[in-house]
Amino acid sequence: MKLPHVHILLCTKNGGAFIGAQLYSILTQTHQDWSLWISDDGSTDQTLTCVRDFIDANPDRDIQLLNGPQQGCAQNFMTLLARPELDGAWIAFADQDDVWMPHKLTRALDMIWRGTGAEIYASRSIYTDANLKVLGMSPCYRRPFEFGNALVQNVLRGNTIVMPPVATDFLRSTLPFSVSAGVPFHDWWVYQMATGAGFDVIHDAKPGIFYRQHDSNLLGAHRTRAFSRGGALLRRVFAHWLDQNLSVLDGLTPVLTSRSRQLLFDFIDWRAQPLSGRRTSPQALGVYRQSHAGDLVLGALARLGKL
Repeated sequence: MKLPHVHILLCTKNGGAFIGAQLYSILTQTHQDWSLWISDDGSTDQTLTCVRDFIDANPDRDIQLLNGPQQGCAQNFMTLLARPELDGAWIAFADQDDVWMPHKLTRALDMIWRGTGAEIYASRSIYTDANLKVLGMSPCYRRPFEFGNALVQNVLRGNTIVMPPVATDFLRSTLPFSVSAGVPFHDWWVYQMATGAGFDVIHDAKPGIFYRQHDSNLLGAHRTRAFSRGGALLRRVFAHWLDQNLSVLDGLTPVLTSRSRQLLFDFIDWRAQPLSGRRTSPQALGVYRQSHAGDLVLGALARLGKL
């Protein structure tokens, strides 16, 4: 079975310290049928020099360097995904500072094509420091990957996502509204839209990338960031993200399944109730995190009015 051509979408901004290793890891994938489109969001370091040198060194490859919108990471990825040439394309997202394991693309494509019925692939990651020293591994999630989870948690790391044309074209059809509505995180948007429309998700227990944790991460995963994340929760930053996401979803209800629409409306109504008037928990609605501890935090935020 011949695996398909994949368009790899890589967004950059001042990633010159790491991008060389990422580009080399793409070049050495066991699946070699790919194009690489790089959208740079206004780098002022050596990023563009590294990319141009890479393009010059691989003239037989379809590698394009494009100008990003300079409106943040999510807008950069979503604007790149909106390019008309990507109709009917297999897509893989890539970050500038990771290193892909050689099997990453082959395994993702094989797992989708194997007949699982899933249309969105993501995987675990191995966390490393800036010098690729291993720090740990991302969680192995056990609960269903459904819309009720996607409403309050993103488990699809954008740097691991691979999707076939049916998912690509669906997401692209929602881009005009989603981009203008100001989606905060492109990968969380993928998880919400895909599960809300009834697509199935594979979350591979086998890691596919080395995920660097360093001071320039937009949202790092290393435990040293736990305190800043906790502060963000208490300052209602998380609630603000929910506000943004729910506003986008509310504007796209025609493309959601009837079950997802009902859950969305129930959750919006629940959040609008005064604390004294809430008779149910998020979990009773069907809204949940991937762990018991996560559910406890969700319940605590609800009681504090921070959700």
